[in-house]
Amino acid sequence: MTGWQGMVFAIADQPAPAKTLTGVFTGAFMSVDLDAIHADLPPLPKTIRMVVSDMDGTLLTPDKTIAPSTLAMVKALQERGIPLCLASARPPAAMVPYIEQLGLTGQNAGFNGGIIFKPDGSTTVSRVLAPDVLSIVYDMLHLHGIETWFLRQSYWMVQDAHTPFVQHERGITGLTPNQVPDLRREFEGIGKVMGVSSNTSLLQDVETELGAMLQGDASVRRSSDILLDVTPALANKGEAIRELAVAHGIAPHEVACLGDAHNDLPMFSVAGLGIAMGQAEEDVKAAAQVFTDTNERDGWAKAVERYILPRVPHS
Repeated sequence: MTGWQGMVFAIADQPAPAKTLTGVFTGAFMSVDLDAIHADLPPLPKTIRMVVSDMDGTLLTPDKTIAPSTLAMVKALQERGIPLCLASARPPAAMVPYIEQLGLTGQNAGFNGGIIFKPDGSTTVSRVLAPDVLSIVYDMLHLHGIETWFLRQSYWMVQDAHTPFVQHERGITGLTPNQVPDLRREFEGIGKVMGVSSNTSLLQDVETELGAMLQGDASVRRSSDILLDVTPALANKGEAIRELAVAHGIAPHEVACLGDAHNDLPMFSVAGLGIAMGQAEEDVKAAAQVFTDTNERDGWAKAVERYILPRVPHS
């Protein structure tokens, strides 16, 4: 092999020893032993037949492009007959340009698994939130002054199209925000709610509280420090891996996944091999068997070469 395929990278086989994580929520102390979580993970699988990857913070660089090293490793996977599927918090319309650039031919998952769709954008699975769930979510976000967005497929609804957060998201996704007078009148067909706030500790607390309130009815996960995603209960990346694997006739334990955020945790719990990006928080790293470099330092390509390609069966 030549170029990226022939290089060896000195990255750790396991996350560095993690400390006990302690946080405060509504006056109660929570303590999680990250070392114990990591110690309970299954061993690295011997065989990988499919790869599922997060996009932002993982496959994409911080400027939302695909690094040449990543393109080279995607080509290496394709040459070995290994399907690559994307699983993202993004709506399909914000994923399709990258799918085309990568030359992917299989199905992918948007809205954290709420939508499974083909490269042409047509959907095979589409889940929506119940109106009573949306009412709870809207009231909670409104109570805490958290900016709220609704998405119906790739139709993005906001109450103020000129906020800095909306303009930033528009630049990232290329989607056009649609300003509506009252989100409470838009409860039908909503596949995803996004709560946006620069108060990261508040967003973490709301994630915990809403997750407890809506357990079994919705999936509540942060996709970044400032973004909270609320999707239908089965709209999580773990369920997405199951569905994408079935579509390819592959068992989940033969799937490798790569991610960097809390909405990737369900994916790590289902796939045979979980790989966390180098910039991920310690609890995300603890839930993955191994971690790689950051998305600024070719972490995706390094992970594929070190952990995935050696486990691909020879044809």
